[in-house]
Amino acid sequence: MIKELEALFPNFIEATTETMTKTEGYFWYLTPDGYIIGIPNDDLSTREQKLLETFLTPYYANQPPTNSREEVWMDILFHNKIPDDKIDPNTTSFHFVYFSLSDESIDPESFREAIYGLFPEKTSILWENNHEGVIIEERQLAEEDAVSYTEVIEVLVSDFYMNIHLFVGPVLRDVQEAHQYYAWIKKTFHRTIKQNHAVLHYIEAVPMLLLGDSSHEEKQAIARTILQDVAKDEELLKTIRVFLEANSNTTLAAKRMYMHRNSLQYRVDKFIEKTGIDVKQFSGALAVYLCLLLKG
Repeated sequence: MIKELEALFPNFIEATTETMTKTEGYFWYLTPDGYIIGIPNDDLSTREQKLLETFLTPYYANQPPTNSREEVWMDILFHNKIPDDKIDPNTTSFHFVYFSLSDESIDPESFREAIYGLFPEKTSILWENNHEGVIIEERQLAEEDAVSYTEVIEVLVSDFYMNIHLFVGPVLRDVQEAHQYYAWIKKTFHRTIKQNHAVLHYIEAVPMLLLGDSSHEEKQAIARTILQDVAKDEELLKTIRVFLEANSNTTLAAKRMYMHRNSLQYRVDKFIEKTGIDVKQFSGALAVYLCLLLKG
């Protein structure tokens, strides 16, 4: 699509950390692939603007990155450009929290200060428009403090007197996949917003997506995200499936697997440890079971 647009509008530019600090004079659009492009105001008629808006999303780029860390993440998420030397080697994982605010008049700096007070260090914020954006939380090897997103909502609602929705994405470890997963998280958020959850974790969204109109590729991507490092451990996956089909009854599942109850419990605990998904809880069990059905 980028090449076609370039042929139609030779003066168009792709967004970079430099161009996004000077947004005046351009109409900005978000492509279906997640790229941000700008077309000079003088190059577009009103008719062409309306035509472009039928297959591109207008992008209101009024909040540029405020520091070098956010510039790095902007390049990764919006331009799919992976820097060679700017990723902190101590960062072992990261995840995205997509947010939506009911009021477009919020002061970005006040919002940023509130987020910094609620999240650990190394938290970046990028804005999609006047009321939506993403919080990027990076984690280092020794960090285990979990953020209570319910408390985050309570504090933000109290401070800003507006409704706020959060979609909490999965923990990721490969920055090469960040652009792809961010596009998926953003799309998933908009497909599940009608459920009206103040906080929705991706694990809770999986059943909604699998029972919806997700493509085969999306379903396989979901399965990979859920199963992660154990996706190829057939013996472990078989144990988890039997455990779930036994209604999470460890004794019954152990009998069906012809193994000691403690051994089966060890495998269940191993799965929980490796994926971070508690299959003893309903939402985790349902999401994992649907993924196992997809996997076959």
